[in-house]
Amino acid sequence: MKPFIEVIKPKQTALLMITCVIAYLVALRSLNIEIIHFTKSMIATFLAVAGTTALNMWLDRDIDALMCRTRDRPVPSGKLSPRSCMIYGSTLFILGFLIGLAVNFVLAIVLFLGLVFDIVIYTILLKRKSPYSIVLGGFAGAMPALAGWCAVKGTDILGGLLLATIVLLWIPAHIWYITMHYEEDYKKANIPMYPLVVGMERASWAIVFCTALMLIVIALLYIVADLSIFYLALSTIVVTHFLYKAVKFAKSPDRIKAKNMYKLASVTLGIVYISMLFGIFS
Repeated sequence: MKPFIEVIKPKQTALLMITCVIAYLVALRSLNIEIIHFTKSMIATFLAVAGTTALNMWLDRDIDALMCRTRDRPVPSGKLSPRSCMIYGSTLFILGFLIGLAVNFVLAIVLFLGLVFDIVIYTILLKRKSPYSIVLGGFAGAMPALAGWCAVKGTDILGGLLLATIVLLWIPAHIWYITMHYEEDYKKANIPMYPLVVGMERASWAIVFCTALMLIVIALLYIVADLSIFYLALSTIVVTHFLYKAVKFAKSPDRIKAKNMYKLASVTLGIVYISMLFGIFS
């Protein structure tokens, strides 16, 4: 079973599911959860995200085999056949989509859009050709947050869009810092990631810009979702700290330090979303 678990990237999927669960609770604004509805919503999203990730691993098997960081993944290493990975990913996504339909139509559409942005737009059309691939491909990573909100609110999506935008603005830091650290791998695989095309310094300042925008979206969510001041204070502090670190890094970018910034970015997003829970119930 290990290859089937590895191919859905458990850590990445878990982080995306955290955004989904918290978005659901923010939309609900109550601990009075309807267990069946919540369970179906989370299972649908988890299966769709896991299936999409497995399909991504199937499509990227050739370039994964060229990179030291990824060559031991199940498909390029031969632990899982490409056909098995494709069938597995497709099955997971279809099950998730069908369960999403049983929750509400909007949730199912959001899950489908996640597949389209990740597999079609990012992996197939842009990743191997454009340095701006994650600008559009990043929408896939933002979809679980929108899914959590829409599972509760249906077509009332403004708050969900803000929750998703926070993730979308975080994705450049998540992707580009790790690209900087493993730049030789990406060069070997001939993947034109933005930091490799424009340089580490320019890409670092683009991350600074996205992080500054995140502060604005955090404030808008505070108003739209009617969260407490505790959410606004904690999330603003943690993102401002990350912004400070990002500016400092941009002034003197370094391949080794980029991995630390990548880790800090994940911690930052986690704290921002956890602060939303306090924003509901404090």
